[in-house]
Amino acid sequence: MPPASLRSLLLLAATLLVSGPVRADSETEMRHGGWRDCLSRNFRIQAALTDPDLAADAAFRACRGAEEAYLAALARSPLLDDDDIARARPMLAGRIRAWLVGSRG
Repeated sequence: MPPASLRSLLLLAATLLVSGPVRADSETEMRHGGWRDCLSRNFRIQAALTDPDLAADAAFRACRGAEEAYLAALARSPLLDDDDIARARPMLAGRIRAWLVGSRG
């Protein structure tokens, strides 16, 4: 990985980790909370009916709008660009998916 790409990825990770606690009232934090709440609620409903992995898939489909709103709020940060958001999306989804399946949402 070229040094510039590594720096960009590290900056993205640092921004995602510190943006929540520092500005809990920000639109980004609000959108993130809304996405997590939507995923958790939909996961619990689906998990009562099916396998946890299938329930997580269904929750992600049901909450696509909330996810898009969260990513759009992240993209408005002066520290991130569209490429950063595109690279972050799978990491965020993986982390949230592990949280859903591991803790049962």
